[in-house]
Amino acid sequence: MSQTPSFVIINDNGAAVRAQINQVLAALRSTSSGVDEPAATAPGMLWLDTSTTPPTLKLRNLADAAFEPLLDGGEY
Repeated sequence: MSQTPSFVIINDNGAAVRAQINQVLAALRSTSSGVDEPAATAPGMLWLDTSTTPPTLKLRNLADAAFEPLLDGGEY
């Protein structure tokens, strides 16, 4: 589970930029999963809400105002 405070990579030295990129990739790889909504959001963003049982995949709405449930982890 990983979230990032920002998906913007700032201009910095090589090691700091690499650390930022790794943080962003970890958040993307885990679908920004966590018990709380990610701080950095954008319309269409996916978030795996692990505060629910089973976890719920949510999609950020076009107004960037809320996450809407997309899929829960149940069996289909």
